Amino acid sequence: MNANLVVSTINQLSVEIGKAKYIRENKRSKYISTLQEIHKTYQQIEISENFKNQYNQLNSKGIELTKEIRNSREKGNEKLESSIEIYIRYLKASLCDFRGSTNNLRKYITSFLFSSILFLALSPQFYGFILPILFFIPIYLGLKGVKKRSISGFYMTLSLVPVALMTSFTWLRYGINAFSDYAGAVTAIINSGVSESLAKSLVYIGPLGGAVLLIFACLQLYRGYKSKDLFI
Repeated sequence: MNANLVVSTINQLSVEIGKAKYIRENKRSKYISTLQEIHKTYQQIEISENFKNQYNQLNSKGIELTKEIRNSREKGNEKLESSIEIYIRYLKASLCDFRGSTNNLRKYITSFLFSSILFLALSPQFYGFILPILFFIPIYLGLKGVKKRSISGFYMTLSLVPVALMTSFTWLRYGINAFSDYAGAVTAIINSGVSESLAKSLVYIGPLGGAVLLIFACLQLYRGYKSKDLFI
């Protein structure tokens, strides 16, 4: 089936936003511009009957929002602006469903899980146990959130990227210094109570883990960008 109903609803919504002088001009222009782009995309797609309920719900929410904007006269209505932004995200997320392009979500979750595991394993050696403990709850809640396609969960998982990059760079720097004085690095590990054979392995394992963490953190960032429209 075509998307004519949603196309018409988006058009009406754009008109009402244009009339809503109580919405700040810069935001009003941004909303209308985004809706125009989405409008063009929905004109070109065919929607499977499997998504009929989602499609009808999407259209109903748009009609309700249009009426709400039409009837509102409050200046600086932040709640209304939030509702518009949520509906725009809903339009984009539904478009991904209709096109069958939700595989990026699975890929993003996979890269996030690997980044999390490596970060939790590698960060205590340099930053103690406080840092990974602080991020344990955001990792858990973020994972639950992205599975539900929540935008707050998505942002929570992205908060891991900076500390994962920091941890990876620290290990890579350690690796460069250790390889420049390999004997000294091995001796330092042996002095901490580790056997010589294990110490020689650890000199390589840490920097190698840091390199893998760097790859997955960058991959998470890239896949996050690719899947950002999937979240509401």
